[in-house]
Amino acid sequence: MTQRNNLDEMRAAILSTEHTQVAAVFDTEASARASVDEVEDATDVTESQVTFVSPMDDTFSQKLEADSKKLGKHMWYAHLILGAAGLLVGLIAGWLLVSFGPALTQSNPLFTYIAMISPGIFVGLFVAGLISLRPDRSEIIDTVRHAIRRKHYAVIINMKKNQSVKNVAEILSKTSHKVVEAAS
Repeated sequence: MTQRNNLDEMRAAILSTEHTQVAAVFDTEASARASVDEVEDATDVTESQVTFVSPMDDTFSQKLEADSKKLGKHMWYAHLILGAAGLLVGLIAGWLLVSFGPALTQSNPLFTYIAMISPGIFVGLFVAGLISLRPDRSEIIDTVRHAIRRKHYAVIINMKKNQSVKNVAEILSKTSHKVVEAAS
């Protein structure tokens, strides 16, 4: 339990709760709604923060990622900015080698720049891809997808600033099969 508390404290220090989602899986819609009512009564979570996903729901991906245009724009800008940063780092490294490096790099400036710019751009785009993948979201998406396939119900709560993720997760875990949290 101490390890779980330390993890909660570290997340609270790094991330604001307004960027966190909590998902829980239930056998029936009645148990899901009862748990949500309990969460709403015990915390300051409102009905507008809660999303229900039923087994027959074809739009669960839109419910999980409500603002896909914002996500796409973030991915686009991450690739542009970090790719340009990689280009800049490659240009600077190439200039340093052509200006002050060994005779081989000074006598072949074109190949030196190509050799430095290519990995610079590659590393910049690679880092942008890692940022865009959002592996922290995989667990919550996989949990909801798995619940729907198994004909279970899922509840997703989009936390607001200064709401306790720990309290919501504890209340949901009383009647839920699985409770997961992820930055949104």
